[in-house]
Amino acid sequence: MIKFRTKLRIFIIPLACTFLIGWIDPATDKNEEGRQFYNEGEYDEAISKFTDAQLHLPESDSLNFNIANTHYKVGKLPEAEKSYKGILDSKDVTLKAKANYNMGNTMFKQGKLNEALDFYKKAIKLTGKESGTNGDEIKGVREDAKYNYEFVQKKMEEMKKEQQEREEKEEQGEQDKQDQEKQDDQKQGEEQEEKQEKKDPEQQEQQQQEKEREEQDKGNKSKQENEPPPENEKSPSQPYEKKEMTKEEAERILDALRQSERSAREMQEKEKESTPYMIEKNW
Repeated sequence: MIKFRTKLRIFIIPLACTFLIGWIDPATDKNEEGRQFYNEGEYDEAISKFTDAQLHLPESDSLNFNIANTHYKVGKLPEAEKSYKGILDSKDVTLKAKANYNMGNTMFKQGKLNEALDFYKKAIKLTGKESGTNGDEIKGVREDAKYNYEFVQKKMEEMKKEQQEREEKEEQGEQDKQDQEKQDDQKQGEEQEEKQEKKDPEQQEQQQQEKEREEQDKGNKSKQENEPPPENEKSPSQPYEKKEMTKEEAERILDALRQSERSAREMQEKEKESTPYMIEKNW
């Protein structure tokens, strides 16, 4: 009977202590439950437990880190980014290095490669020898950060090269298109010339006759234009150009008219003197 009571006491005391710890620190209890769900891949249940624990410890960097990791696992990258940012200035160097490393992964997943490189670089710096944290865990973070940094660098170089090759290919394609269009135009011109040469002989003869007829008509027209007009046809009179008479010209004309009148009178008087008077008869 004493042994049974002793065994019962041994069993009850640890159990009571467990319940007492859970009641005293419910955040730790919820956090452990969340970690268990996380490891089992039950991420919805895990985030629920971590959120419940955060109600008791809202300033806990560890809980923020666990919540961020769970968001990252289910692909909620903006939510993960927000949670990681809350612990980038944590006093825990190891946790801070992990947060920067995970933040780099989050940026990479969102296609923000330059930002990812920056966070990997910070993680490498935090895990360096000068940081004083040389544990196996921190060394693992440093090696992973270095690997990812080199991987993203190489990825960016490959993307840049692919972009250049794509642009060169597009330019070459455009050049080939222009060359092909030029060749098609040239070929089309050659085909038209070949068709022209292979025309029916009768059609060629007809075209030749029409050409000779046109040349003959042109020759006749040119000949008619060069012949003088018939005698009964009068050439068009020249247009009269009106000129204004100067005063000197008018005086010269008046003097000439007076001289002419004077000469005429003198001649009449001389004729009267030399010719007898005419006798008029009245029958």
